[in-house]
Amino acid sequence: MKSMVPPSRSGFAITATAAVRCARRFYADPMRVAFVTTDDLDALGTEDVDRPINEAAFAAAGIDLHHRPWTQPANWEDYDLVVIRSPWDYPERTPAFLAWLASVEHLPTLMNPAPIIRWNLDKRYLTELGDAGVSVVPTGYATSLHEVDELLADEANHLALRDTPAEVVVKPTISVGSRNTGRFAVEDPAARALAETILDSGGTVMIQPAIASVSRRGEVAAVVFDGAISHGLVKGPILDVGGRLLGGGYQEAVSATELSAGHRDVALRAVEEVRALAEQRGWVAPGEHLLYGRYDLVQLDDGSQALLEAELFEPSFFLQVDPGAPERLVQAVRRRALQVAGQR
Repeated sequence: MKSMVPPSRSGFAITATAAVRCARRFYADPMRVAFVTTDDLDALGTEDVDRPINEAAFAAAGIDLHHRPWTQPANWEDYDLVVIRSPWDYPERTPAFLAWLASVEHLPTLMNPAPIIRWNLDKRYLTELGDAGVSVVPTGYATSLHEVDELLADEANHLALRDTPAEVVVKPTISVGSRNTGRFAVEDPAARALAETILDSGGTVMIQPAIASVSRRGEVAAVVFDGAISHGLVKGPILDVGGRLLGGGYQEAVSATELSAGHRDVALRAVEEVRALAEQRGWVAPGEHLLYGRYDLVQLDDGSQALLEAELFEPSFFLQVDPGAPERLVQAVRRRALQVAGQR
């Protein structure tokens, strides 16, 4: 069969690879799914808590699941779905990761779509969601020390009017796992020093008020598959004052929680605004939701909920907190793989 132009997300061409996939369906070979990950063995062994759960759940469903590092050669076209899951080394290799992403962008099997990932990789997307009406944590951005000083002064003046500790969180706009992230008293020189470190590495600084409820309870997260909330969880506090991590190292204490109406409202508003933005820009088909996402929420001092972060390409789902969550993920992956195959 003559090979044709690679398919786009809006118009699928029949390719030799698609023909092979159809033949495999006919002969009842198992569905093949790739989870894109990192080659950092330490991270895979200690941080990817979802991996053993996924391996068991997908095997039980008869789906051939492969964990493949993005840094190593692979025939990505051979998979029924390529799901970007845990490429947690991308902050240190951002140009290389973006180059790899461009190399697989043409695949209709790539989830979530590459343009969404590029958009979500830098946390300045929060500005767009806030402008669209999503309640987000107030955030300032700085690309120079002068702007850092202005933001810290503004936060000091604003926090002085409230009956809460005058504390801020400083972090880069591109980061995972609280890397180069610290919580400080607003006047602490270490806050400015961390910002300078981020700027010296070529990054952009983001400064947010330290939310009091986070230091007491932590963050609440809504995990979403195919536009529907799968489960809720609480991630305990991580940051200590002075730029330290509680307990001396990065460790996530996670437990299940029932999402309140406020949590659900903010999370689903963010889900819909992300979908609408992606549809408007041609990143997804009309009405199509992203395959997955995790929406981290915090309670502001006035009791309302706000979005801290929307993780749309590399979040842990913490499937262990809900016995039904692994099967919901498996079914979402299966539906999307069959949907993509049916469009070819």
